[in-house]
Amino acid sequence: MKTDLEIDLLRSFSAVAETKHFTRAAERLNCAQSAVSMQIKRLETLVGARLFDRTKRTVKLTTDGEVFRRYANRILRLNEETLAAFGGPPLQGRVRLGATDTSMCFLPPILSRFAQRYPLIELEIRCDRSWESLDALDAGEIDLALVTQPCGRRGGTTVHREPLVWAAAQGTAIEDVDPLPLALFGPGCIYREATIEALDTLGRPWRHAYNSPSRDGLDVAVDAGLAVTVVPENAIKPNWRILDSQDTLPPLPEIELLLYHATGEASAPVETLGNVIVDMFANTSRAAA
Repeated sequence: MKTDLEIDLLRSFSAVAETKHFTRAAERLNCAQSAVSMQIKRLETLVGARLFDRTKRTVKLTTDGEVFRRYANRILRLNEETLAAFGGPPLQGRVRLGATDTSMCFLPPILSRFAQRYPLIELEIRCDRSWESLDALDAGEIDLALVTQPCGRRGGTTVHREPLVWAAAQGTAIEDVDPLPLALFGPGCIYREATIEALDTLGRPWRHAYNSPSRDGLDVAVDAGLAVTVVPENAIKPNWRILDSQDTLPPLPEIELLLYHATGEASAPVETLGNVIVDMFANTSRAAA
């Protein structure tokens, strides 16, 4: 007969799911790897399903594991909220979050919810390119990184996928200009390369009209009606429009958001923000389904 789920088992599961590594999960939880392995084995026995596919080099969630993760995150979140609501000490501390220009557009609702629930936690945000954020994470300068490129790093959790779209200012026909003027991030951005490859495959002439290391720099050119850009669908501004297939532009890939934790044991505020980010995106995906 199955018994109740234990919070410690769920915490171990969540750590392994996020790090994709038993040793890193053990470091985060400040315990031995063997203890984490035993807890995952107990949990799999308890739920009657294999939650991870393991090889000597990789650890990844099974299909059942992906489903279980959504429930585990909700239970962990409710556990924290319940304790806080009934006399638990308010969570305090500081979290340093690294984000990219692109991932920034997803943060407002996440930060709003986090601030409402944990008003005493100080949040420091820095905006960099993906590889700069991950370098800062490795150097111990930030605690979490929400990025759009893995840059050769392992251990990130994919929290969201969303289509990239072509965008231009309302009231312009800039997409009819030949060659197509583009406002894109500079070299090193995988989505810039995907955009150029898609245009070349289609045989559509283009030119680099504007490039910038920041989203704001690109937006100025688009706002002025001087160029077409590529953004996640969620980042379309009120004065912009999405260019559809009738505009003779090629389809674009999905953007992927990845959440990385610093190695070592995470503080309660850091772990809490990481869970809020994962939960918010999971809830958004369920609402859209």
